[in-house]
Amino acid sequence: MARRSILIGVDGSPPSDAALRWAAHEASLRGVGLCLVHAFAWSLFGVDVRRSLSWGEAHRMVAGAHRKAEKIAPSVHVRSEVVTDSPSIALIQRSAEAGLVVLGTRGHGGFRDLLAGSVALQVAGHASCPVVLVHAGWRPPIDDRQIVVVVGGDTALQAAFGEAELRGIRLRAIRAWRPIMPTGPIGRTAMGAPLTEIERDEENLLIRALVPWRKQHPGVRIIESVTCDSSRHALIEASRKAELLVVGAREHFGAHTLALGTTAHAVIHHVTCPVLVAREHRHHRPWMGGVPNA
Repeated sequence: MARRSILIGVDGSPPSDAALRWAAHEASLRGVGLCLVHAFAWSLFGVDVRRSLSWGEAHRMVAGAHRKAEKIAPSVHVRSEVVTDSPSIALIQRSAEAGLVVLGTRGHGGFRDLLAGSVALQVAGHASCPVVLVHAGWRPPIDDRQIVVVVGGDTALQAAFGEAELRGIRLRAIRAWRPIMPTGPIGRTAMGAPLTEIERDEENLLIRALVPWRKQHPGVRIIESVTCDSSRHALIEASRKAELLVVGAREHFGAHTLALGTTAHAVIHHVTCPVLVAREHRHHRPWMGGVPNA
């Protein structure tokens, strides 16, 4: 796989098809290659019967996805492979050489009451590069395009500004806050501070947090939003008009840790727009838009 290409996991499910369309458009936009991977799990006694595709069907499915990607993005170099491994392990291992991993929120099998499947969550939590999760039904945006990010960490802001600049669209930066103490009937907290004063302080915090990124990306148009709400709910509401939602994930320490954090985990399950999970690793710098770090 060419370094910095887009790696996509395919399995023939509706979310996977939506992710393929998204990835093909992105590869064309960024000027990078596209690598399609289908992981075919084997049991100790041959083919795992829990899989809905036979070995031959898997190859035919991937070949069809390959042709579809070439049709969507004729200028993009596309390669594909079928591997014998678990989907999450295959994608996480290959993410070390990718610029971006893309997959559907839920593929074949799994628990139907969960919008985001276990493979999506595992890859989003442990990949070595940014991961984008795409829900079934995704279509290219037409108007009112914007990137949405909640202000709270540099990793998500860096990725969000890069994506907004790459696309030439607006960035909605959200500062979500809640009073530490409950409010009384006259709009004051139990500590006596008026809510208007707290909100003004939060607005100043947002302005200061955006200063260095404005300097690095002077062409990005910014919509500043300060809201008395949880980060999770604010992002879910803003995502209804978003082209892409950007969330940060903390450094992971093991295969079984909750690497995404509660806000990112909740957002992935409840929004309908594509979600980019950005993480800054000690030995892997974030991929900024279409321009790889040197």
